[in-house]
Order: sequence, then C-alpha cells, then structure tokens
Amino acid sequence: METNPRVTASLSARILCARHAHLALVTAWRRHPELRAEPVIVGGAPELRLPVIAASAAASASGVRPGQPLREAQQRCPAAAFVAADPAAVASIRAELLSRLCELAPIVEVGDDTTWCDLTGRHAAHRDETAWAVAIARSIAELLQDDGVAVGVAATRMVAEVAARQSGARRLHRVAPGAEAAFLAPLPLSALPLDPGMAARLAALGLDCAGAVAGLSAADLQRQFGPGGLELWRRVRGEGGVGEGWPVSRLDQGARQLGERVVLEGGIGDLEALRFAVHRLALGVGERLRRRGCRAAVVTLICELEEGEPVGLRTASLQRPGGGAELWPVALELLTRLRLPAPVTAVRLEVEGLEAGAGRQVDLWRGDAAAEEIGGAASRLRARFGTSAVRRAELAVDPGDLPERRFRWADPVMEAAVARSGDGAAVGGTVAPAEKRASEGRPRTAEKRTTESRLPVVSALRR
Repeated sequence: METNPRVTASLSARILCARHAHLALVTAWRRHPELRAEPVIVGGAPELRLPVIAASAAASASGVRPGQPLREAQQRCPAAAFVAADPAAVASIRAELLSRLCELAPIVEVGDDTTWCDLTGRHAAHRDETAWAVAIARSIAELLQDDGVAVGVAATRMVAEVAARQSGARRLHRVAPGAEAAFLAPLPLSALPLDPGMAARLAALGLDCAGAVAGLSAADLQRQFGPGGLELWRRVRGEGGVGEGWPVSRLDQGARQLGERVVLEGGIGDLEALRFAVHRLALGVGERLRRRGCRAAVVTLICELEEGEPVGLRTASLQRPGGGAELWPVALELLTRLRLPAPVTAVRLEVEGLEAGAGRQVDLWRGDAAAEEIGGAASRLRARFGTSAVRRAELAVDPGDLPERRFRWADPVMEAAVARSGDGAAVGGTVAPAEKRASEGRPRTAEKRTTESRLPVVSALRR
C-alpha cells in the first residue's frame, strides 16, 4: 500500500445533535415566566380544533404529545396552562440562536427542538471535540434558559440524533469514529427512526434490536422489504450520507454531491506529491460512489494555496465515473491542467450530479470492465432472484441437428470453481477451461476430429 508522510489523513465528518426545549415553549416561558415550573401546552385554547405544538416536561409526563388534539391534551392533563403560539417570537429566537452558533460552527441548522452543527475538523479556541461540543451546548442552554440540553456527536446525522436521545439531559454522548455499528447494536429498534410498519414486521421475525438486523445481509433485507431493505441495512449499521436529511447544507445538496479533502504538511509544490494526494482522494471518493451505486456527472478539483485564493477546475466527463479506477484519470487530467502559482496546503476533490448507474450493461460489459465487477453483479442478481437467474451460454460439443441444442447453459459458479481448480481438470461434469481454449484455437477443418475425441468424455459425463 502506498504511503507518503507528507500527506495527512483526510478529515472524517463529525455531526453534533443537540436536543432542547421547543422554541415555541421557550417563547411562552419568556412571556409567562411564572409558568416555567407548571405544565404548559402550546397551541391555543383547548376549545379550538387545533393540534398541540409543544408541551413542557410536566405535561409530557401526563401523556401529552405534539400533534395531539388540544381537547385530548386537556383530558390527559387538566391542570395544564394552554398558551397560544407566537410565530414572530419563534422566528426571532431561531435567528438569534442561529447567529450565536454560527460563531462556533461553520454549518448550523436550527429546528424547533433540535439543533445540528458541523464539528468536522478542529476549532482553534477548543482543545478537542468534546470541549467544542460542550461550548455549543452551553451557548444553547444560556440563550434558551434550558438546563435540559442533551447532546450527541457522531459521524452521521442519524447516529448523532440517537446518541443525543440516549444521553439524557445535561449529558454529552460521543460516538467514536468507526464505532457506530457497535453503539447501535444493543439498542431496541424503537430507538431508531424506522417506519412503524417495517419495525412491526421485524419484531414478528424475532428481530428486536439493531444488532440482530445488522447481522443479516443486504440481499435478505431487500427480499423482505424491497428497496427500503437496503436503507434499513445501512441505518442499523450506522452508515449512510453524512448530512442525510439536512435541508440547507453543503453536506447534503440533495444527496447529489460528494467530496473529500486532504491536508498537506506544509506548502507542497512537487507534482509527484500532489499526484499521490489526488490519487488518494480519487480512490476514497470513488469507493463512496461505488457503495452508493452512483455515477458522477461533474468532477471538481480544488487546490488551496499557501498564499492567495484557492484555484480549481471543473469538468463534465462523457464517461461518468462510478469508482476509483474511473475517477482517477479524470482527476489526474484536472491536476495537469491546473496552473499553481504557489505551494499547495490542501486538496479537495468533489463530484456532483450523482445518478444511479451501477449495473448498466453498456458499462458492465465493455472491453475494459473489471472481472470482479462482472462477477459481483452476477452474484447480486443470483442472491436476489435465485441461482437460475444468471447462466452462461456455451457452444455444445455435439449439437446434433436441432438448433436449440447448439448451446448449453452452464452455472457461472461452477465455471469459477473449475477455473480455481487448475487447468486440465474436469469438475462436476464441466470440461476444464484449458481443453476448451485449446479447441477454440484450432481451425475449422479439425472440428470433426475434435468433436469425435470429446464424444466419449461427454457421454461418460452424461451417464
């Protein structure tokens, strides 16, 4: 494996999720401070046919939930104080919270009762990720006057949210990079954001925790749940898009953009070192494309300079890359076309315009297609649709007079076993590849003699 001490590891994404009091409830407390210790329901008078927008902890303990009719909420918690919502005040406090957190994190999203921040990389004012997350939690608690903020930090949005729910008030739960599957494994399926119908079917199958579902193969889950089975498999393993579900963020872009960045130790002007860094980026981004089964329409290479603004180039490749081997030539061409006026401190490779592309036969069966890609596609088809879904057509040794007997259908798995067993051997009734290759190279005038010499072998195998 290639190594270069001048190139550091690319930054792994880190997402913070903070759960706090509903902003509508916070504005109600500001208008009525005397109700802070009382059960409060935000939504309007109980006589109105409106849903509950937010409820305090005391009201939630009585069974009040957002979305319930106000009249039902009154029956569950008769002592609650009902307060009308103030959309203008909610918008004001949301903007204030967003402005304050943007001083601490590069990307912030403020929801009604959940806030997200991007903690990728490092912050100059905080010694580590934990101190950075604590500073954000304190800022949220001070502004909202909420001492029950729960924080989770993980590599993906979904895992960070589950960690925040599991941490509890005034707690921080940090899931180490690469430990997402181990963190989710013992949790019940109710702790994960799953469709209720899917969760009920999993429970009927005896699968009561995320680890039990993660132990199944993606093909098995797809057979049970269709396209949603693959997404379920990724969720229980803590995988998926980094900023999955972020409506406004460079981490999402409608799941149509991917990118990675490597930081170089000191300014580098050596083209060979830059080639190594770009090659590393191409393999990393290509692997992510391959796992998603996508191809990229646009590829962008950006070099951050020691002095001056970053420079970069973008290209729309006719042969859309869907893996590292296809992405590397495109990235290398962009690098050779760049004019670098100063040493480079970091390199970014981004792909955009992602579209489903895995398994398209025009790409799968072209002359330079890798054998493992073809074998992998055939294996996936057989796993999903049965062993008879993929067969190999071969010319029959003794076709006879019937046209339908000119070909025989062989099992690809058996052919692979023959290839591994060595040339000149016959396994499971299949003639060895070495003998077939020799016959294919002979002229047509010797075809009859070749057929006669093979007849006893074929007859014996048929018997």
